[in-house]
Amino acid sequence: MSTQPTKIIAIIGGGFSGAALAWHLLQKPHAPLKVLVFEPRPTLGSGVAYSATDPNHRINVPASRMSIDTAHPLDFLEWLEKTGKSQHDPDARQPDGHLYPARKVFGQYVAARLAPLLEAQHLRHIPSVVTAARKTPKGKWGLTTQAGDIFEADIVVIATSHPSPRPPTELAALERTLSAATHPVLVTDPWKPDAFRTIKPADRVLIIGTGLSMADTVATLIARKHKAPLLAISRRGQRSKSHSRTPTTAIGDFLSPPASLTKTLLQKVRAAIAAHPDIPWQAFLDRVREQAPEIWSALNHTERQRLIRHLRPFWDTHRFRISPPTENFVDAAINSGQLRIQAARLIKVEIKGKHFSITLQHRNGHVEHLKVEAIITTTGPAHNSILNSQPVLKSLAADGHIEMDSSGLGLHVTTDGHAQVGPNKDSSLFIAGPLARGRFGELMGLPEVTAYAEKLARTISTQADRSVLEDAASLS
Repeated sequence: MSTQPTKIIAIIGGGFSGAALAWHLLQKPHAPLKVLVFEPRPTLGSGVAYSATDPNHRINVPASRMSIDTAHPLDFLEWLEKTGKSQHDPDARQPDGHLYPARKVFGQYVAARLAPLLEAQHLRHIPSVVTAARKTPKGKWGLTTQAGDIFEADIVVIATSHPSPRPPTELAALERTLSAATHPVLVTDPWKPDAFRTIKPADRVLIIGTGLSMADTVATLIARKHKAPLLAISRRGQRSKSHSRTPTTAIGDFLSPPASLTKTLLQKVRAAIAAHPDIPWQAFLDRVREQAPEIWSALNHTERQRLIRHLRPFWDTHRFRISPPTENFVDAAINSGQLRIQAARLIKVEIKGKHFSITLQHRNGHVEHLKVEAIITTTGPAHNSILNSQPVLKSLAADGHIEMDSSGLGLHVTTDGHAQVGPNKDSSLFIAGPLARGRFGELMGLPEVTAYAEKLARTISTQADRSVLEDAASLS
């Protein structure tokens, strides 16, 4: 039996980012580790993305490209076959053989991988929200939960998700005046259970946002036998692009040398696609995705801001592709005339009895007036409200332990994942998952999150090993 002191790692957030990190930390630890994961949901590994209960909300990449372990990229696919999950959902399998199961199934897979660690008590799930994290006089961390319990840890990892979308200004004031049980209906968080419960099949619906969340919303409504017109709007009216209809392999080189200007980067990508009309564009974008950290690091602050402002909307619609089953719902609704997707913005909304009176301004300047019984917002995360999105983040920011990255996409971190404020890093505080996106440029897709979790686990394990040796030396 080891006499070495056990190092306690506290992970705040038990969605995929936190769960993957916990799994990798506990595979073959050198120093004795105890991992605590604070997650209010009943199971670990689901988070917002993979706790969706609607079977029509599907993963948007093939199951063969999703795994908790990059060394075993087919792990999820093999689990699907072994458990028989792939047989229970015939719509998941596409003509090309790829599987796109419901997101909740991927959450079940992650939970299954963590189950042995929980049973062995190397991993502990604490089903509560952390409200504050502060350094103790001994240099450790004291974590206070919503229930009032206090836990001590040697290392803390922030693995919380991005903030919920913020409704447009025109809707924010109305949200406080509406009852969830009556019409008209305003849904500002479509991921909440029963979010569409009060929307009737005959209700005309305005959807704000035209990306993947819009597609999921349309799939849910159509599956619920919705009959009335649906209108989806966004600034550019772009919808998420499809996967290639033929097998593709990432191709191209956008690092020899890396572009220092956003304009140059765009020119290189366009030139590569134009030079190979026989190769699907998805193959080149997949290579950009692989090389994104190096591409991002070659851009200075001004160019990063320019990329975010001008190219990010196009990147998002090409990078975050729609699953074929979900695309079938959207295409059918468009072809039948039930769904319209427009480039427009909301400029005025009023409540008139049991409906909203809406004024839209289209991109060409045309103004449209219409009536709808329901509005659903499906815009992206409110990145600029990260520090105020959760009590623990407020606590850490107030004490000077975290700050926003200059890009505005996430928290300021070092290249090895430590929280950073100005030039100073906190050696016992790490940032996992998409909140570290500002440093690496691309950290939203599951393969990237998995690879980063593995890297972070190695860094934390090395640091824990060193700390154990230092503790042993001080006692000898």
